Amino acid sequence: RREIARSADAICSCWWFSFGMAEAAAAAASFGLSASTPAEIEFLAEDEDIFITPNFEHASMLFIAGEVGPFRPQVPVKVPLWLAIALKRRHKCNIVQPQWMTTAELTAKRDEERSRDTFSVLPPHYQEVAHLLFANARDNISEAGEVQTLLKDIEELRSAKVKKGLNSIKDSAAVKLNNLTMMEINRIRPLFVRSMDIFHRLQEGIENAAAE
Repeated sequence: RREIARSADAICSCWWFSFGMAEAAAAAASFGLSASTPAEIEFLAEDEDIFITPNFEHASMLFIAGEVGPFRPQVPVKVPLWLAIALKRRHKCNIVQPQWMTTAELTAKRDEERSRDTFSVLPPHYQEVAHLLFANARDNISEAGEVQTLLKDIEELRSAKVKKGLNSIKDSAAVKLNNLTMMEINRIRPLFVRSMDIFHRLQEGIENAAAE
């Protein structure tokens, strides 16, 4: 189910920027694909890998996606986020704060977003992963308050760039917004569809009037 959902959303995302918004919407509809909900995208984000420090010993575990472990007390091991959260809830581990989620890294990303018109490269599920970690392992996040503030600053800066990009649309049926995450694309997709529908209707009206 995870792979089907991920593939469907990836297809929609590729169509969106290769063919333009209206064409992508029509193509997605013809295949029965629609925008994912935030909960569905967060579900996909749970497959992201993260390090934990377990407080138990256990042999490697075999899942469909591959082998995880072995687990040794206080020895960091990489696991899927969903497993890390499950173990954390059972007080079986601490979650290691991702490097990109430190105040130093986020401050650098915020400054980068401020200094350029294009979007900086961020982890594909940075918003969802951060939300899950704050909800389930806040005690494992150093300088949690400052991290949340920096994440909010980054989201607002990127959102402003998206709006600026939409406002710059004139004679084109497509807009180029590189390095957007799945969640960011999903949030603006409905607006794109409505905007491009109005754009094409107006364009058709002008062309029909000229022909008469």
